[in-house]
Amino acid sequence: MAETHVSAYRSIDGVEVSAVASPNTAAEFVAEQGLAADTYASATELLDEADVDAVDVCTPTPTHRPVVEAAAERGVDVFCEKPIAGSLADARAIDDAAADAGITLMVGHVLRFFPQYERARAVVEDGGIGDPGVARAQRRSPFPSWGHGNWYADRERSGGVLVDLAIHDIDFLRWVVGDVDRVFARRSVWDEGEHAHLTMRFANGAVGHVDASWGLPESQELGQSLELAGTDGLVEFDGDDAPVTTRTAEGTAVSSPVERGGYQRELAAFVESLRTGSEPPVTARDAIDTLRVSLAASRSAAEGRPVDPAEVDA
Repeated sequence: MAETHVSAYRSIDGVEVSAVASPNTAAEFVAEQGLAADTYASATELLDEADVDAVDVCTPTPTHRPVVEAAAERGVDVFCEKPIAGSLADARAIDDAAADAGITLMVGHVLRFFPQYERARAVVEDGGIGDPGVARAQRRSPFPSWGHGNWYADRERSGGVLVDLAIHDIDFLRWVVGDVDRVFARRSVWDEGEHAHLTMRFANGAVGHVDASWGLPESQELGQSLELAGTDGLVEFDGDDAPVTTRTAEGTAVSSPVERGGYQRELAAFVESLRTGSEPPVTARDAIDTLRVSLAASRSAAEGRPVDPAEVDA
């Protein structure tokens, strides 16, 4: 993810990656990326010694809280990758630290910035399919093999596929359809793989289905699809570069996004919020509400029953 973010920052005028912290790979990373950046063995060392305007946290989920709290203590603005944390307690502590320090904090729920997803939401917002009734999303990838010690394999740390991967689609569907009042999930877990399916009932009566998998062969790439059906039509796409298709009584309309660029657009929005002092487009509160649904899905899969997200309070 740090590689992806560095690439995105290169496309934003006036932004420089000037420092990198990692306990074991900072120098290697800087060399590989061709950066003119200082290196540090820890985030706190970077925050104490480097002259930076903001930090971008691309670290394992369990480390988000101490890194964000350290930045907040020093008055440094933060972009934090999703999920904001692995528990609501840590997520609230992150939110409180940022609020108390008066810093800008944005969380990386990137689907909101990909053109296909933005187009699908715009169709719904404009009433193009009437009232949404059913939403279906799929997200499938090989098991993550990157990361020191591959912390993804430790479900207590990563949260597994429901908290780390399905959370993308949970956040997007919440953003489009609204609050969730019940979730029911099933999952299969093996040594280096996991698959989950969850059904969400929204407060407005709509139903959402999300399939998330870390079960593809290593030779395969991430795949994703979306379908939103309403009282007057349907909007859908299948694949990273696929056009967005809207089907209504008036006919079929196809929109082909001219660019992907979700990460560039996401981080440009963060930079713009820093420059203007405006609220970032994805706040800690947004991320907390999404995390609550993901944790409810994980509890549902563990206990074999529907769970109201309001039950999740830790």
